[in-house]
Amino acid sequence: MDSAGENNQAIYDDLWRHYELFPHDGWSTWAEIAPHYRPGRTLEIGPGKFPHVPIAGSHFADLSRAALDELRQRGGLCVRATTPLPYPDASFDLVCLFEVLEHVEEDEQLLVEVARVLAPGGRLFFSCPMNPAYWTYYDQVVGHVRRYRAEELRDKLQRAGFQVERFCARHDRMDGWFGAVFGFGTRYLSALTARIVRHYLPKVAALPWTWQPGPDLNEAEQRGGITGCARKP
Repeated sequence: MDSAGENNQAIYDDLWRHYELFPHDGWSTWAEIAPHYRPGRTLEIGPGKFPHVPIAGSHFADLSRAALDELRQRGGLCVRATTPLPYPDASFDLVCLFEVLEHVEEDEQLLVEVARVLAPGGRLFFSCPMNPAYWTYYDQVVGHVRRYRAEELRDKLQRAGFQVERFCARHDRMDGWFGAVFGFGTRYLSALTARIVRHYLPKVAALPWTWQPGPDLNEAEQRGGITGCARKP
């Protein structure tokens, strides 16, 4: 495990103990994911306690023991793992990677591993923050390694063997003062901050997003975040 992985494990082992499992269909993205979902042929990496797919019968890989224990109790097929992923080639038709890439130093290595375990024609659903100009103290506290440029993210996906089919440009930008306050709360008042997040999460997760064809991701960079769907040819 690299230094970023160790840092993220420490952060989220603390944070996830303050949260409960959030229902997969509470996310507006479920409508896009559902047509590609297959029990036993779906993997979500790094979901914590916020899975985007049904738990029972789905595979999950995460570093947090607290999250994996609860997912396992609900019927999830769980492993505690980083790269390389402990699955044979072409094991899955769908892989979900929400808010993970920005935490990983070797992000291209992870994308190559995802492409390896994904069957030809399979889909990768992903999200991540974008635009380094929007970096705040909150990014630092929650273990982000980077915010992506549009060209950087597109090229890394393409080099790993993915074609961006469609995406949503999401507002994922905090004013500097808010990032400082939210970061301070997350680091030093995690229980209180989690209570606030739990209150607002259902409303935020249900927000509708406008999907558009890829691979021009400049609007996502401008707005500060992306949720996307990429295909392995």
